[in-house]
Amino acid sequence: MKNTNILILATAMTSWLSPLHAQTTEVTVNLLSKLTKSNGDGNYAFNISFGSLNGGLASLSSKDSSADGAAGFATWYGNNSRTLLSWNGVNGASIVDSDSFYRYYGADTSIETRAGGALTSIFSSSLDNRALAFVSYSNGGVVEEIGLYDFGFNWGDPADTAAYPVGVYDIFTLASSTVTPIYGSTDDNAGANGTIYTSTVPEPSSTSLILLGAAGILALRRLRKNNV
Repeated sequence: MKNTNILILATAMTSWLSPLHAQTTEVTVNLLSKLTKSNGDGNYAFNISFGSLNGGLASLSSKDSSADGAAGFATWYGNNSRTLLSWNGVNGASIVDSDSFYRYYGADTSIETRAGGALTSIFSSSLDNRALAFVSYSNGGVVEEIGLYDFGFNWGDPADTAAYPVGVYDIFTLASSTVTPIYGSTDDNAGANGTIYTSTVPEPSSTSLILLGAAGILALRRLRKNNV
């Protein structure tokens, strides 16, 4: 059985194919907790994306009515976010701690879970870099349930060569015990590694209201500072 800690290793890699070199990120990602709809049934295909909201969590309080409902929010989120990687068509009830739910993106072809080359970094010096997971369930091409989960840290800058070892070093896992639900919910005691639930209506959980409030205060402070 693998260690349940998931490592996202972001190292500084440089491509000199053009005068403007691209920053890429070496990534190892795992799914650990089962995913289920709000009714507790996980025997469905879920889509998952890991990335950041351009305006951070504070932007959730200013979205308009077009983002109401699961489908509307999914469209709004897609238009206002950056995606590092996606993992689609995951049967939520089948998730276990095994190689089937581990993926590595990088240059080391000897790793058996390798899914491709290093990914292009989504780090931005001008946009919010909070690490988030967005989960959705669709029926007939229409999104019916969504979940948004906060990892509690920001994506690192792969150009920061002062970080250890080289570039940046991030650790996170999509598990009920290591994320804070913004929309949807989690239960550490449901199943061996907990369960993550999606929601039909994107309304913040009581815990996430604290996060959203803090994000709003920070956004206001930045706005005032920029206007000075």
